[in-house]
Amino acid sequence: MVSLVQRLKAQNPKIRIFGTFNVSALDYDFFRARADIDWSAFDGVYTSAALGTRMPHPLFLKTIFEDAAHGIDSYNAVFVGHDADDVVTARSFGMHGVLLQDFNKVRRELLNLVGDPVKRGWEYLRKNAGNLVSETDTGVSMMENFGQLLILEATEDRSLVSIQDPPRYWNFFQGKGILTHERLPDDLDTTSLGLIVTKPPKEHVNSLMDEMLEYLSDDGLPFTYFDRNLPRLDPVVSVNVLHLFYTHGRGSQLPGALAWVHNMLLNRAYLSGTRYYFAECFLYFTGRLLAASDDAYLHEQLEDLLRERLTELMGAPGDAIALAMRIVTCASLGISDDLDMRNLLPLQCEDGGWEIGWIYRYGISGMKVGSRGFTTTMAIKAIEALDDLKVRGANANGST
Repeated sequence: MVSLVQRLKAQNPKIRIFGTFNVSALDYDFFRARADIDWSAFDGVYTSAALGTRMPHPLFLKTIFEDAAHGIDSYNAVFVGHDADDVVTARSFGMHGVLLQDFNKVRRELLNLVGDPVKRGWEYLRKNAGNLVSETDTGVSMMENFGQLLILEATEDRSLVSIQDPPRYWNFFQGKGILTHERLPDDLDTTSLGLIVTKPPKEHVNSLMDEMLEYLSDDGLPFTYFDRNLPRLDPVVSVNVLHLFYTHGRGSQLPGALAWVHNMLLNRAYLSGTRYYFAECFLYFTGRLLAASDDAYLHEQLEDLLRERLTELMGAPGDAIALAMRIVTCASLGISDDLDMRNLLPLQCEDGGWEIGWIYRYGISGMKVGSRGFTTTMAIKAIEALDDLKVRGANANGST
């Protein structure tokens, strides 16, 4: 534990660390004399013998907080202890309480609490630049275009990704299909994302949009693939194709797709996910669509519904990508999602990246695909978006 204390102070020299012990004066003197404990790691030590009271009695911590010599603010302090009663008492004063059961988990949580999560996240991304692969829940790694494009869009840093612009269409895979048909057709979903992110000449984009209009169902919904023999539909694909069309002022050409997205939100049809995507992905890409266009009818159809559905999910269980997507999308609508941020921050790993979150799944097998790289970029984006929202709110309040 002492070595962890030293590591925490090395990571953030501004923090102060105090020891609290239920111990007699005689035993404390014995421990202080031991050569194998580096007491210099602590900025101060409080004992039950010196204070005349023991943990978990509230008076123990109350006395510490009233000690003017150290000026400890309970709301900006962390308490780590083996005893659940002690942790509960600490939390009653507003401290962040950590129960010391699994040392590895505690170490990660403390490193996250005292470190700069954005800085550590960027260090992870740069260290793994060009190798931010996607992974399946069966342990297979792959380099695929959709995930690389998402990372590029979120970071605007091409050095982080491994990607090559195709002559015309984009394919989900880079090369042969993995754990599916070796040659999967090029798709409207990845192509729409690729055109948005890489911004090729407008003539090129318009010619592809013209072609996409030839791949619609009888309901006016975009098919997933540039292959009429595979008439697959997915609401998120519709959202992403709509994003492309609204970005280029052609959203009115896909009224059926917009109506479907509206009904998905209205009836909460996304809650169990879609054919290819998980629930929060639908909400995130819908928020991304709204941010791309100020079209009044588009916002009339989707914005209020999206706001309601996001509010319903705030604080619900979710992996790191689900939490980050909620926070980012909420912030884009002026909603401060502190509940999900409290759950997102502890999921940062010791290497600075976040735990993998599942983005999409194979249509038939349901095998999940995610990316620590994209999850980390989204977590960084979530932290920055929430911070920016709070700064704007503070500035607005200060000017009134």
